[in-house]
Amino acid sequence: MNKYNSEKIYGFDYLRAICCMLVVAIHAGIPNFLLSYKSLYNFIAYNICDLAVPIFFQLSFILFFVSREKQQYYFFKKRCFKLIKLYLFWGLIFHLYLLIINEISVNQLIDLTDMRKLIVFIITDGYSNPFYFFFSLLLLTTFAELFAFYIEKTQINNELICYSALIFFCIIVFLLPLSVIFFGKEFAILAQHFNPLNFVPYVFSSFLIKNEISKTQLNSFSYFNKKNLSILILFIVFAIIEWKYLDYPLLWNGFREDFLPTDSEDALPVYSRLSLVFGAWSIALISLKVTSEPHFIVKLFSDLSLGVYCLHSFFVILLLRIFPSPGYALVLIFFITLLLSAILTKFLKMFKIFKDIV
Repeated sequence: MNKYNSEKIYGFDYLRAICCMLVVAIHAGIPNFLLSYKSLYNFIAYNICDLAVPIFFQLSFILFFVSREKQQYYFFKKRCFKLIKLYLFWGLIFHLYLLIINEISVNQLIDLTDMRKLIVFIITDGYSNPFYFFFSLLLLTTFAELFAFYIEKTQINNELICYSALIFFCIIVFLLPLSVIFFGKEFAILAQHFNPLNFVPYVFSSFLIKNEISKTQLNSFSYFNKKNLSILILFIVFAIIEWKYLDYPLLWNGFREDFLPTDSEDALPVYSRLSLVFGAWSIALISLKVTSEPHFIVKLFSDLSLGVYCLHSFFVILLLRIFPSPGYALVLIFFITLLLSAILTKFLKMFKIFKDIV
């Protein structure tokens, strides 16, 4: 057993609690208060809030690699089926909810004769935001299992292979928005938030983090070394590059299931950015230095983070109907959504049937 396997990574509790609140804040429109201060809004929305989902991926993969070393056949015995249940359950429930409140029509769900529409439907869990996360997590956790299995069987230098794969997929992520810039909007789907390719690098950075912390006790882990500082510098450098060369709001419009632009305009592609890869990596490393138990409120939201992530969209849609021109009511929407999502999650956890769902 590795040294760190018996230690609790308290920093991950803080990250889960903070990130679930950031996701709710984004969808409740809290950053919109800063629209009058465009530079500050851009920094908060794109360089801080957009880190929430990448950090969730980062933590999920780190803990997956840790768990598979503790438990033989962990992927097949537990992880795979849990992710399938999450994908199917929340996709079904969310669409029933949208049909009931007339947000979508049955025709939108059954018009899948076009292959591209069908692929997007599957990847996005039926055009459902934010449940594209579960398809990507299922696909990439399967990929992570195959990668770890290959490393174990070949007995080769796993860090060399890992860094090589990381560089390769970072290049892919770097090219996704460039393909839209140089070849036009017919390639816009490549830089959409739901493209699983956006998140492949997190598999390899997580494997490297797992290797690093397996060699040392967490309380003696040192963040300020050349490699970790290099990751932080890369985060800053790529963030600057992205704002200089990818700031084309009209190009990153959201797309509906029929691939027509929505009213949304993103200054940058949402997750097709290397700054997020290195930012999530750097933050995960920093969190390893946290050795004290979190406050019970932090621990509570950490434990409820999956349920809050899944349930908040239901409440946001409903509350935005109640407050069609919300203004400062956005703050109220945020707190009500967060509170109701947490309470409902806590309630559902009382039932065994929902154990792996929330």
